[in-house]
Amino acid sequence: MSWWVWVLLVVAALAGAVLLALSLWRSGRGLAREVGRSGRALGSVSERAAQAAAAATAPDTSPTLFADPVELRAHLDEVRARRAARADDRRARQRRTARTWAAGRGATEGWLARRQAEKAAVLRRAPRAAEPSTTRRAARVPSDRRTA
Repeated sequence: MSWWVWVLLVVAALAGAVLLALSLWRSGRGLAREVGRSGRALGSVSERAAQAAAAATAPDTSPTLFADPVELRAHLDEVRARRAARADDRRARQRRTARTWAAGRGATEGWLARRQAEKAAVLRRAPRAAEPSTTRRAARVPSDRRTA
């Protein structure tokens, strides 16, 4: 009679092994599918990178000893004009930032004064130490010495 128990255990182990094998097979197929998809994506990215690298042209740094001086002067003037335009843009950004900071300083001081007044009002309205649950809340409010 005990051999039925062993047969039942062997059949259950075989069924578990079959289920495990099916699960592994499905996972392996899914993994292979994803690897193929990522390989195709990597291939398209590398193709696009190769096209972009081929399209990018390096500036001409060849010797200009025998080049036409008029062309060289025109190129130099063009480079200087672009540099001056960038400098003008940079100065305009710096002036705009300085104006913003100058205007913000007064706004910040006004904000700080309002915040200190709000804190003082909260401290004035804070209940006395008789109520222990609200005492902790009043103790968390930083003093005016910290913010100044």
